[in-house]
Amino acid sequence: MSSEPETVSTKQKILERAIDLFSMSGYTETTVRELAASVGLKEASLYNHFPSKNAILEHILEEYSQFTRANFGKDRLSALKDNPTADGILSSMSLSFPKGREEYYLKMLYVILQEQHRNPLVKQFVTQDFILGNENSIRTMIENLKDLGILKSDTDPDYWVKLHSSLLYTFASRLMLGIGDNSPDFTGMGMTEMLKNMYDNMLKLCGTKNQAG
Repeated sequence: MSSEPETVSTKQKILERAIDLFSMSGYTETTVRELAASVGLKEASLYNHFPSKNAILEHILEEYSQFTRANFGKDRLSALKDNPTADGILSSMSLSFPKGREEYYLKMLYVILQEQHRNPLVKQFVTQDFILGNENSIRTMIENLKDLGILKSDTDPDYWVKLHSSLLYTFASRLMLGIGDNSPDFTGMGMTEMLKNMYDNMLKLCGTKNQAG
C-alpha cells in the first residue's frame, strides 16, 4: 500500500506533467492515456488520483487562484510605512512567482489563456478570479496604502487598477505570442518588471514620501 507522501508526490507529478503537456499540445488535444504514460502509470491508475481530465483542470485553476489571492491587508503593508518602495510592495503582496517555480506557474497561466475561449470553466475563472479578482485586490491594496499614509488621500485607485489590468493584458498577450522575456523560457521577469515600474511611478506621483525605491 502506498504511503500518503508517495500519493501526494504522484499527484503532484501528474499535475506538473499535465501542465507541460497542456501547454505544449493543448488541453483538449492531450489524452488521459498520454498523460498517464508520461508519468509511468496506466490510465486506470491515474483515475485513482483524479477522477477525470476536467478534475485536473479544476485543480490547476484552484492552485493558480490560491497563488493570486495575495494578502493585501494592512498587517503586511504596514512594514512599508517608513520605507515605501516598489520592491517592498511586490514582496508584501507576494505578486512575484515563487522563486524556482516561475516556469511552473507561467505554464499554468499559459494553459489558462489558451483555454479561456474554449472551455466554459476556464472562461468563468478568467472573468471572476483573474480579471475582477485582481482588480478588487489592487483597489483594496491602494486604499490600505492610503490609510497607512504611504499614498496621498486623493490617490485615484481606479486609474491604477486600470493600469494594472492593462499591464496584465500586455503580459498575457506577449506570453501567448512568444515575445521577449516571457517565452519560451517562462522566466516571469517580464511581469515582475512591469509591475515594479508601475509601483515606482505610483510612489513618485502619489506617495507621501515622494520616493520611488
